[in-house]
Amino acid sequence: MKKIWDKKGGMKTNQTVEDYTVGIDYLLDFELLPYDIKGTMAHAKMLHKIKILTSKELNILLGGLDEILSLLKEGKFKIEKSQEDGHTAIEAFLTEHYGEVGKKVHTGRSRNDQSLTMTRLFSKEKLLEIEREVKNLIKEFSIQIKKNGKIKMPGYTHMQRAMPSSVSMWLGSYRDSLEDDLVLIEAAIKVIDQNPLGSAAGYGENTLGLDRKFTTKELGFKRVQENPMYCAMSRGKFENIVLQAISSVMFDLGKISNDLLLFTTKEFNFFTLPDSFKTGSSIMPQKKNYDVLELMRGNVGIFNGYQNQIENVVKNLPAGYNRDFQLTKEPYIKGMKLALDTALVMILVVKNLEVKKENLENACTSELYATDEALKLVKAGKSFREAYQEVKEKYV
Repeated sequence: MKKIWDKKGGMKTNQTVEDYTVGIDYLLDFELLPYDIKGTMAHAKMLHKIKILTSKELNILLGGLDEILSLLKEGKFKIEKSQEDGHTAIEAFLTEHYGEVGKKVHTGRSRNDQSLTMTRLFSKEKLLEIEREVKNLIKEFSIQIKKNGKIKMPGYTHMQRAMPSSVSMWLGSYRDSLEDDLVLIEAAIKVIDQNPLGSAAGYGENTLGLDRKFTTKELGFKRVQENPMYCAMSRGKFENIVLQAISSVMFDLGKISNDLLLFTTKEFNFFTLPDSFKTGSSIMPQKKNYDVLELMRGNVGIFNGYQNQIENVVKNLPAGYNRDFQLTKEPYIKGMKLALDTALVMILVVKNLEVKKENLENACTSELYATDEALKLVKAGKSFREAYQEVKEKYV
């Protein structure tokens, strides 16, 4: 297939070079194509507003874009590797099926701002989904606290029994931490809620008079991302900001998973989950394993790896567009999906968590109250160090 950027009679790209530069970008774009189409619809409407497209041409293009959406839902729309990406596939389909008007859809636009726009729309939607599920998780923690919060349990320091605690204090610590995570998510949403469409190749457009305020309103962005060079520079940076915000959620989910793996062992037996949450062993008939918690704990590291990939790709790039940006797409899509999936699973875990009240309260042995005993002696008039030594003699 002839490239959109080829000159007539130009030399064909070396196949090995093409395979390397395209990679799997064209496959990743299936995930982002609905957002690309949404951006293209807004751009077409704007082109009509500034009189580049007639009303008839606009209607043809919008109908064609709707057709692509329908084909995509049916699994019938194709992005060929030779097209490199979904942007080119959309333009090619419109030109092939609707004629000359298809050649107008890219007017005043670069694949750079096209990619920025679809990724920004994807980011906003997925961040809001993750925010919603974090709120649902907080709700499940609150339900468990209301149901079982008064049950006493040991508190640990240095992995040893230390002081009295409760199910409410333990679960509440994660609930409160997730509340703080929501602040970071809301901040990330606020940062990325800027419209990059119209920044073209990173230097704007000074001839057609593109109406960026129109597309901003059409796409539901809070504001225009004014500086076109910053639009280009924000690719990778904004994805990194998003994953950094979500990493705080993943951090909490990994820690609660680790706690539960410890507290569900036979040695502790403080909590359990229904058998439908457990797996078995291929050789040991008696085994019931909490694999789901191990994978959530491990996936925190995988998620952090995705975030680090993006940061390492973009951190030393010069101003302007660089093809390196393409390499941020795969870890970003994977990271967003992993975070959402992990939150959904943890909601089920907390909702179905079973508390072993008797075991928890039996574990609250007398030495947990040693500090309280010492402080009572202090209240009666002794110095803290003297009281400390007196109680220590009792337990050691």
